[in-house]
Amino acid sequence: MVLLAAALAAGLLVAGCQGTISGVTPSRTPISLPTRSPHETSAAQPTAQEPATSAAAESPAASSSSGSNLIWLWIVLGALVLIGIIVLVARSGRRGPKPGEVWQARAVDAYAQGSALHDAMQMAEAPGALVAQDAAARWADIQRRADDLGQALYAMREAAPDEDKRMRTADVLAALQSVRSVMAAERGTDVTRVPPPEMVRSRLMAFGAALQGLRAPDDGMPY
Repeated sequence: MVLLAAALAAGLLVAGCQGTISGVTPSRTPISLPTRSPHETSAAQPTAQEPATSAAAESPAASSSSGSNLIWLWIVLGALVLIGIIVLVARSGRRGPKPGEVWQARAVDAYAQGSALHDAMQMAEAPGALVAQDAAARWADIQRRADDLGQALYAMREAAPDEDKRMRTADVLAALQSVRSVMAAERGTDVTRVPPPEMVRSRLMAFGAALQGLRAPDDGMPY
């Protein structure tokens, strides 16, 4: 944009100079002088030629003054346009989202992802869901959603603008890892490591409670 403004100013300057040059070029209109008889006295000739000589001398001076004024006018206009564009670019560069606003937007997205994942986990823990035909497909979908949410939470924790937001993000991340590990053990082949249903439900509730921490009052969302 700065280069464009400089080019515009240069174009205006060139256009002004061209207009000045064309304005300075004197016109060469032939002037027909009346014929005088030989009997007319020579004293009358200076008197007849004085107006034409005076007009010819004043015409280039007036054209030169007008051209000089046009040059300065184009220069001032080009400079004003350039300064205005530079100011606009500088202001737009300073306007950016604050770290708190960025974290808030990410928290809204993470809460939506976490809520959908929490609902899927609850459906996977419903009676008879472990032996259903689509149990493997549901578990694969849960694993994929948990991976996506975990990556988002890691990024939120690193970009948290204060300790409170960092701790709230860390709580959700820890609860997600906890419920994910107990559900994986529930579906494992080692029967001795299968957790009781109460433990799975407890960690699932803890995950839902941690998600509510992302909906703090400063996010503009009620509990």
